[in-house]
Amino acid sequence: MIVIADTAPLHYLVLVQQEGLLPALYHQVVVPEAVVRELSAQSAPREVTKWLAGNPAWLVVRQVAAESLAPISGDLDEGERAAIALAKQIQADVILIDDQAGRAEARRWKLRVTGTLGILRVAAERGMIDVPAVIGRLRSTSFYLDENLIATIFRDWLNR
Repeated sequence: MIVIADTAPLHYLVLVQQEGLLPALYHQVVVPEAVVRELSAQSAPREVTKWLAGNPAWLVVRQVAAESLAPISGDLDEGERAAIALAKQIQADVILIDDQAGRAEARRWKLRVTGTLGILRVAAERGMIDVPAVIGRLRSTSFYLDENLIATIFRDWLNR
């Protein structure tokens, strides 16, 4: 399975200490260089930059052809545009992206999309995470959480 990631899912999974779900679920994740730049920016949390500096073996960095970016909406940030372009370029099976506009653009290109919550849902279904603890940690970050969506997605695990 070829999986491409945008910045946000990696960022938030690291912050909630669940980045290990990615190799467990997908074996390998491919990111464009733009995502690496965003993850290592001065504004990125220390935990994220430290994790990235550890060069996870399952994270593969690829270059995106400049001409591949042209048809992708200019309303998106550089990482989202590059992730969508790379997903198209290498015919990815799924793209990990959280931003609503980015998800819409990926779907416009007929890409299968999931994000941080989708990853956590699959992990919950497989018994890989303590859902209340992980959602609690996610609440302590800047991740936008729609409480109704959380209640719906994780109903079986939060009502125990």
